Amino acid sequence: MTEPDPHERPGRRWPVITASVVLVLGALALVLLTDSPDQPVRVVYQVSGTATRATVTYSTFQGDETRQEELTGLPWRLEIIAPEEPDHGVLTVTIGPDGGNVACEVSVADVVRRSATATDAHTRALCGF
Repeated sequence: MTEPDPHERPGRRWPVITASVVLVLGALALVLLTDSPDQPVRVVYQVSGTATRATVTYSTFQGDETRQEELTGLPWRLEIIAPEEPDHGVLTVTIGPDGGNVACEVSVADVVRRSATATDAHTRALCGF
């Protein structure tokens, strides 16, 4: 039997060293991703329709605060950056005395969470999730 040339062995160590480094970096990245705080999330409210007057009530994601706006024309759109992905929220659209129809939609992180429609004066579309 012949002994391996000692000059050839160092070249065989690099794949092992490289694989070890990749495993350590992968484990570190996994720990950082799973322990990272929640990231801000974009919430988009949208209202469309033929109603000339409507009232929207929506969650601001600042505690339990909601806001209300009187609309004199549609469409209406609002983007809010929530500090983390919300598990619930409110978007209510009430049609004014002149009637018409409305459609509402709530998207969280580009995923539609809820949509609804309403027709006639003083009716509501509820897009809570």
